[in-house]
Amino acid sequence: MLLSLSLLTFGLCASAAVVPRQTTPCSFSMTAVGPPNGTIVEDTIGENRIGGTYPQGVYTISAHNLTDSLGHKCLIYPSTSQFQCTQGTNGASNFSLADDGSLLFDGKAQWWACPATGPGNDGSFNIFADTKADTTGCQAVTLKTGGFSCAALGSSTSTSATATSSSSPAPSSTTTSSVSCPTDISSGTFQFPHLIIPTSPKAPNHTFGNTYQASISPINTTLFNFDIPSTAPYAVGSSCALLFLFPYASSLAPSAGKYYFSGVEEEEGEHGGLDFALLQGIATSATTYATTPGVAQDYGKTEILPGNNYTVAVFPCQSGKTVTYSASSVGNVELDYFQNSAPSPIGLYVVPCA
Repeated sequence: MLLSLSLLTFGLCASAAVVPRQTTPCSFSMTAVGPPNGTIVEDTIGENRIGGTYPQGVYTISAHNLTDSLGHKCLIYPSTSQFQCTQGTNGASNFSLADDGSLLFDGKAQWWACPATGPGNDGSFNIFADTKADTTGCQAVTLKTGGFSCAALGSSTSTSATATSSSSPAPSSTTTSSVSCPTDISSGTFQFPHLIIPTSPKAPNHTFGNTYQASISPINTTLFNFDIPSTAPYAVGSSCALLFLFPYASSLAPSAGKYYFSGVEEEEGEHGGLDFALLQGIATSATTYATTPGVAQDYGKTEILPGNNYTVAVFPCQSGKTVTYSASSVGNVELDYFQNSAPSPIGLYVVPCA
């Protein structure tokens, strides 16, 4: 709704309506891309791990400082290079997020996953910075953030090119009867958007940039970029599903804030919903309504109501590629929200099917 009001102001005042970048601390959960793959959890002494039985970690980054959900500052322990979040420490101010959502330390995206040992051994992996001296038995991984798409908070690079007009063959939708697909992201294996770009026909040549907020209304269409891995379970020949998760506002994690939804009457009275489509080209932070790539495949209208998860489409995974999906309003439905994969996740995701 905020973006819509800004665009109305644009029309009245003939000045550019700009949605400011999010400058508040940005919260997210993480997954490891290796192998090993899995959700990043945090044990009782602040060690961050891949997999295992401990609760999923939720982290906040602000001014290159990383903290956990308890407010403990995260650091790379000097003598071991282990990644942990500990009460009473000074933490480190070397954390940042890359444009693709990877967690960086000292500008490096590579981490080491080493089997956890000792009484807490539950099959999980401890995480170490790239500076670890002895990496025997360890495997190189990257850590992908899965909450707000907030890479600009501390990112050293940004994309400023216009949208490409090149296209790749659109994946044909398949029927859900041929594969088994998850209907949520509770497994910890999912892809989240690394770029969220609002556009508007009311300001067709205006660049709103990566606002980290989805704004979908009669005058706002939002674009979502996903970077699909080339490895299993997203390898060539695999199937993927596009999910839209829409919990009750009361069940959202604090890091997700609140959303605005106007659509109950619109959906019932005007047969409204959200229309999702795969685009022919790839959006960038400079994409406008006028430069938005054409539609490769329209998945049609999805009628959404709070408290539900929706499988928008099932299709061959676009292994190793970046893809852009659009979400537009049907029947005057409006939805404004922050993408967040913390407990009770909200937003658009890509998941692998079995």
